[in-house]
Amino acid sequence: MPLSSENSKRAWLRMLLLLGVAFVLGGFVLPNIHITWRESESQASMGGLDVSLGKPQTSLSPLEVYARAAQAVYRSVVYIDASETVRVEPDIFDEMMGVEPQVEQSHWEGSGVIITPDGYILTNEHVVGRSDSGRTITVTLADGRRFKGHLVGADYTTDVALVKIDGHNLPAAKLGTVRGLVPGQICVAIGNPLGLRFTVTNGVISALDRPIATDDGRIYSHLIQHSAAINPGNSGGPLVDIEGRVIGINTLVRQHAEGIGFAIPIDTALQVAEELKAYGRVPRPWLGVVVQTNTPSLATRFGLPPVKGVVVTGVYRDGPAAQAGIEPGDVITRVNGRPITDSDQFRAVTQGLKVGSTVTLEVHRGDQYAQVQVQVAQQP
Repeated sequence: MPLSSENSKRAWLRMLLLLGVAFVLGGFVLPNIHITWRESESQASMGGLDVSLGKPQTSLSPLEVYARAAQAVYRSVVYIDASETVRVEPDIFDEMMGVEPQVEQSHWEGSGVIITPDGYILTNEHVVGRSDSGRTITVTLADGRRFKGHLVGADYTTDVALVKIDGHNLPAAKLGTVRGLVPGQICVAIGNPLGLRFTVTNGVISALDRPIATDDGRIYSHLIQHSAAINPGNSGGPLVDIEGRVIGINTLVRQHAEGIGFAIPIDTALQVAEELKAYGRVPRPWLGVVVQTNTPSLATRFGLPPVKGVVVTGVYRDGPAAQAGIEPGDVITRVNGRPITDSDQFRAVTQGLKVGSTVTLEVHRGDQYAQVQVQVAQQP
């Protein structure tokens, strides 16, 4: 018993000593200790990309070809928000109740790519609208900076638009070409699909020179078909090769299709951009005729020359063709010596003509034919 009592006293003394030490640490030492929490790399980065700097968090393996391509162009990709005040007319029931017309803001979201250090940006016409649409354009860079965008010009036919922001030493993308591309080559797309800012997807070039017609009457020619996933919001963003060079401007995806995207060749987009910068529009060649493909049944029915070519079904008054003496019922079989077999070929050939040049048409009328010189005008 005496031994047990002595041990109990020692245990109480130890406890009191420990409490005293804890009191000293809590009152004097801990308030002077500064703790810094550090976020892990997986939490601090977004997809391996530093949004503010556009640099990889860690060194990339030579096998990371998609990531390297994305890194090369990432900082050049922009998010575009276009808004427009739209007048909403009341329906018949609202009119009966005396409801006045209302206005609301409509928004279009898309992507773009900086092509010059002083702020010229390529995007789609269907993102920013026509030159006279009056849409307010806001451009957001990958580093978070926001600029007001000025629409230099937009071309409905090619779906290419040129936007300018006031900036200096901006991260312009490296520009490539479609010349030499072959199906199977690696490609990477960057854009803002469905509002998900700066998304990277990859695939391969599936085909070249695809002609596509859309429900709104827009006709694309020579498109790049690829398998990189794109969705609404990717429009206007770049398609790049393995070196990160821009080879196309993503423009549409077929609804209800998987793994099929399309891009405007960068060569076409840059050519259109130069004309938009110079003229605010694209001056297109115009002959002033309406044509359709000549067929044996058409020739028999209307007594036309039974030759391959296009039948002139309409001539614009005071247009180039009218001034050259071409009439409805004439059959055009050659343009500058090149045989013409249908209306699609005729349009493709004449679209390549230069405004102000002279074109030679081989024209059949009845059992006679002649070579007619026509001055190419600008499409009104």
